[in-house]
Amino acid sequence: MIVALSTICFATSMLQDTTPAVELIEPSLQWTRRTEGENLVSLELVSRRYEVEGKPDLWLVGVAHIADGSFYEEIAALLDEMDIVLYESVRPTGSRPPSGITEEEKVASTKLSLEFVADIAKRASEESELIPESLEDIFADALLLDRRLAGWVEDASVDAWGRPFALQVNEEQMRITFWSFGSDGAVGGKGSGADLTSTRVLDILTEEELLEEEELMEAGIFLDDDSVDKEKEESKGVQAELADALNLEFQLESLPYEDPNWFCSDLTIGEVEAKLVERGADTSLLNSLTGESFVSKIAVGMMKVIPMLDGLTGGGFSETARLLMIEVLSAPSMGKMLEGIDTELSQVIIIDRNTEVLRDIASTIAVADEISTIGVLYGAGHMEDLSSRLYELFGYLPVEDRWFSTMKVDPRKSMLDEKYMRQMRVMMQIQLKNASKIETKDTD
Repeated sequence: MIVALSTICFATSMLQDTTPAVELIEPSLQWTRRTEGENLVSLELVSRRYEVEGKPDLWLVGVAHIADGSFYEEIAALLDEMDIVLYESVRPTGSRPPSGITEEEKVASTKLSLEFVADIAKRASEESELIPESLEDIFADALLLDRRLAGWVEDASVDAWGRPFALQVNEEQMRITFWSFGSDGAVGGKGSGADLTSTRVLDILTEEELLEEEELMEAGIFLDDDSVDKEKEESKGVQAELADALNLEFQLESLPYEDPNWFCSDLTIGEVEAKLVERGADTSLLNSLTGESFVSKIAVGMMKVIPMLDGLTGGGFSETARLLMIEVLSAPSMGKMLEGIDTELSQVIIIDRNTEVLRDIASTIAVADEISTIGVLYGAGHMEDLSSRLYELFGYLPVEDRWFSTMKVDPRKSMLDEKYMRQMRVMMQIQLKNASKIETKDTD
């Protein structure tokens, strides 16, 4: 049982954005800490305010993928004070506004966005069981899938020539088609002026099928929806699964990503993959980002056992798991493990993604007449590099810290006494060290 719990915590730690950053000019600042009070152990993240004369105040706001609900309430309240929030999220290919310098680039970019918008429209329509009548319907329905998607779909639904996609609906065939009329903006055309389309068939019950289903239900006959439940269950990521198992909340379900002043400031999956290939890094990392890796699948399977064991132990099992998570994520050995990660991998996952944020910060500062505060919501592993480059590029220096608790545990409710906790710390240090050797060997 103890080994199972440590495996869960180790898998979780591997999913955190904690790749080594570049060396700071100034002494390294602390971004996470473990605190102890009377019958209380807590893992805390810092939100740090930066100042420089003539520029907006800037906050680097550390975020956890899973945490107590109170943590997200405090973070949301802090970010509500910001004029603009730039947040971390490796976004789907095609979710950026179509663009390009040449006509060929504009056509290719618009095609990617057509596919992205069509995919989201299909998923959102089937989730809401409603056929969209306009792009605005799709923006609204996308919120049912993910709080970030409405803004992404809206961004992507204007072609590279500045014209909104056209939507064509065929209710009889349950088909929706998205159109861009190319560079000339007219039906037909050749070359870059040729029409671009993307079509999806919706799996939604017609009115007749709905009436038939209602009649069956009234007669006491219920359709088997196990396959639907299974599909929804499989679509959940490893972090959402872990949050459910430990009675925590999931970041993407708890923060107001739909707010109009929140903007995704990150690379797309396609851009991450291209940079990994360009730098000769292992592209299997993308499996971890999407929760498809073998370790992630094992972790999900383990987490499904926690609620049952919790019932047998009066909650002690999940309290133990949370305590071990705090030990893993605050352990000094985490840094030792990360030192062995491939340099090219670190360059993409930390440096290249941070560069995207810094570009957005520079663009925001350039139009900062009406902006007094900028919030950057990112994982703690990104912050050292961001802090250093904020100073190098803009002269920003830290002036204020606010620490927020991601999760708290009463050790007395844990199944492990202090003796076993010490043994677990040693065991986890050995596991992390061995994992570092394996990672280094695999990337040689």
